[in-house]
Amino acid sequence: MLIAEEFLLLSRTEDTGKLRASAQHVRLAVCGALLVELALRERIGVTPHHLPWRERDRITVLLERTTEDRILDTALIEAVKFAGHKPKDVLIRWAGGKVGKGLADDLMERLVTSGILDHERRVVLGVVPVDVYPERDPQPERAVRQRVDAALLGAEPSQATAALIALLVATDMLTKVISDETDKKAARRRGKEIAAQAWAGQAVKDAIAQINGAISAAAVVATNR
Repeated sequence: MLIAEEFLLLSRTEDTGKLRASAQHVRLAVCGALLVELALRERIGVTPHHLPWRERDRITVLLERTTEDRILDTALIEAVKFAGHKPKDVLIRWAGGKVGKGLADDLMERLVTSGILDHERRVVLGVVPVDVYPERDPQPERAVRQRVDAALLGAEPSQATAALIALLVATDMLTKVISDETDKKAARRRGKEIAAQAWAGQAVKDAIAQINGAISAAAVVATNR
């Protein structure tokens, strides 16, 4: 399961399938999660911040080779088109257009097809159709939540779990998805510690940190539009 899919599971309530944040912010986070995954798999990078301003913080393509995942390959094809652009600009463009919608819809469809989520269309106020995705199989989401909770309580996270937690911190979603028994203040502190740890090679870690920073910045831009 991709980090973006794990984020989507955590971003919805288990019983009703309603989003815990705005659809715009969730889509932005999903697009960011796909860039993070591409960085983890060393398909893309981000130029260092210490370079001259015309060269710093720009997406670079490291390897144009299949990831063996159809949706992630689509994200890679789209990312290649934006080589040389800043992650924030890419995320805003993706999340606000057909690319982000298509990627998010494909991820949701795969979660439905795999039997993890149901897809229901309900009518709100008697006229407005709304798509909701309640859980059909709660085990995958519970497994993700257990990994996150364990890491927040002091366990050593896997690379994917650390990347997911860093994404949850960047999107300010961490305290919205943790278990009720978990202390929110301690979880926020531990989440920031994990995000700062060396759980990936330095170049990859730096790229992911820049992407997560871009998610936070793009979310502010989206909110103020």
